[in-house]
Amino acid sequence: MSLDLFKERLAEARKEKGFTQAELARRLGVTAQAVSKWERGNAYPDIELLDGLSTVLDCSPDYLFQYEKGTKSYVTQDNPQCRAQIDAVLLKDALEIRFGCRLVELFLEEQKQGFPQIHGLRKEMAAKYGFCIPTIRLADEATCAPEEYKFLIYGREVACGRVVPGKYFAVNQKARSEGDIEVTEPVWKLSGIWTEQEKDAVSPLRFMMIHLEQCIMEHLRSLFHCQMVAELVETVERKYPKVVQGVVPERVSYSFLKRVLLVLLCEKKQPIHPLHRIIELLDEMIEEKLTVTEAAERVAKALGV
Repeated sequence: MSLDLFKERLAEARKEKGFTQAELARRLGVTAQAVSKWERGNAYPDIELLDGLSTVLDCSPDYLFQYEKGTKSYVTQDNPQCRAQIDAVLLKDALEIRFGCRLVELFLEEQKQGFPQIHGLRKEMAAKYGFCIPTIRLADEATCAPEEYKFLIYGREVACGRVVPGKYFAVNQKARSEGDIEVTEPVWKLSGIWTEQEKDAVSPLRFMMIHLEQCIMEHLRSLFHCQMVAELVETVERKYPKVVQGVVPERVSYSFLKRVLLVLLCEKKQPIHPLHRIIELLDEMIEEKLTVTEAAERVAKALGV
């Protein structure tokens, strides 16, 4: 067994599966820092982790230790392929948009262009609130009305609406021509019209993205979980390693950090950036054994909210 190139093989296999270091760590029951050390060649996993590592990454120990890539030779009822099928049923997508037949062309065009509206929403929310929303699954649904869309969080419908393909929505406007359609928009309950005039109006997809942002923030406590927090922390660690290492999750758990961030986002209406400063503040006060609410109050005050 050779260890010379283990770190490269491990990183390659992890990236092929689309896992972050934090996601691999979660699946193995270790810290993201441990995985980081393995990939830097500063440490190696315990021997009892090798079977789980091979299963999670869907490759053999031979591949990880520089022999030929292969699969496990024994038969198991819980092989990676079967497990993936079960996981797809158990682990519902965090965010999903389902839509009727008249909206299929809108989303096909969005896909062809590289998802500019959806990527734009994710970028806007990252800048505005300090976190990145999960990837959004798109699916047409026969039970939807032709112009209807639905938002689902972990498989549960939380909102719905309608748009008119080929027209634009203008708020606080009355019908001025035969083709205009008067409606009430679903976010602020303002009246408006679907019209063919693009000026001072938004496209159907932009209309949906505005509604989706409001829906996400309304249901943020259902959506915002420790895995999202771990990925945010991993991003911070790349730029501010000394702020994170030895602090999260060793001193400040992902669960505690998540609950503080939710108080800031949902109750204080405060964005959670700069996250590195929030982590520093929590580390400074952790010995005081504050409640989540007390810690969030102190953080908000220190940030000038």
